[in-house]
Amino acid sequence: MSNLKQTTIYGFSIFAMFFGSGNLVFPLMVGINNPESWIFAFLGFFLTGIILPFLGLFVVKLYQGNYYRFFGEAGELAQLFIPLFTLSLLGPFGVIPRCITVAHGGLEFLELDIPLSIFSIIFCIICYIACINNRMMFNVVGKLLSPILLLFLLLLFVQGYQQTNLITIHPLSIASIKDGFFTGYATMDLFAAFFFSGLMFQQISSITPRNKSVVAAAIAPTMLGATLLGLVYLGFVFLGAHYKYLTQNLPSELILPAITDHLFGASGAIIISAIMILSCLTTSVALIGIYTDYLCSFTNTKNNNNPNKWHHYLLIITIIISFYISLLDFAGIFELITPLLNISYPSLIFLTITCFFVRGKKQMKFYIFYSIIFFQIILL
Repeated sequence: MSNLKQTTIYGFSIFAMFFGSGNLVFPLMVGINNPESWIFAFLGFFLTGIILPFLGLFVVKLYQGNYYRFFGEAGELAQLFIPLFTLSLLGPFGVIPRCITVAHGGLEFLELDIPLSIFSIIFCIICYIACINNRMMFNVVGKLLSPILLLFLLLLFVQGYQQTNLITIHPLSIASIKDGFFTGYATMDLFAAFFFSGLMFQQISSITPRNKSVVAAAIAPTMLGATLLGLVYLGFVFLGAHYKYLTQNLPSELILPAITDHLFGASGAIIISAIMILSCLTTSVALIGIYTDYLCSFTNTKNNNNPNKWHHYLLIITIIISFYISLLDFAGIFELITPLLNISYPSLIFLTITCFFVRGKKQMKFYIFYSIIFFQIILL
């Protein structure tokens, strides 16, 4: 595979894995909440939505792709508990069911009378089929789904720019930067980065010559994925700010369909349905695979005589839990996980930055990590 082709496929794959349910909603909310200072709000969102997650991709690689060693910098309890906590939120107790509800929002705007429960069953079956082969998932995502998704988004942003009057940007707004920064928590992309890292580097290492560093080979596709994600976030924040008047009293998962319907008319409903379903599907497939692999290692099932059998059972259990949590709908899931994110995110930001730039000093990391958690609990 040529370097350019490799960079393009894996860059698109990285973009698609990160671009899921929250990424279709929260950048729009940043623009809606900060219409006259949306540029500054975007900068805050960029920090927690792009810079920190992609820093997380590489910090785990510094520990040879072993996220247990990374979390172990904050002590043995963190080494055992944090992976289970973060993966559960990323998996069947948070992001995966949220993906299902956002994808369903796309169909709901088409006025297709498909109950969430029925749609969730169909969505979960498709995820099960796609999860059977990780390499197939990477190839399909990189070669087919991501380019289609990006084409839809490009059309949306161009149309949105052409049909609006530009807002006059107010002077520097620290409040808007803070709003964008904290809204970025809800994407949970930093959590995802810790575990996407191993999957991404494993796939890239399989096609990297022995005389070349895997980290070096991963830089170009990672930069491409980050750039695509950043441009898409910029477009969504812009749309949220300039089309705020269309979103009054709408559920979060219907904001993007409403804007697209306004810009494209009847064809917009079809486009937005495709955007929502494709992006949520690709993220769900990646997260289900990662969570199932984690449960296998956690229970030591891969050392059993029939590891494939146990992996299959855990895959089914993960998908079943995701189905039931999805029935809470987007707002219910958001209420469930928001307090947990407010407690955990600051401490993991600290751990990511210090582990990337400071080697050793575990005792210092341990005390500050738990002090931050304790402080966040008090603030609730």
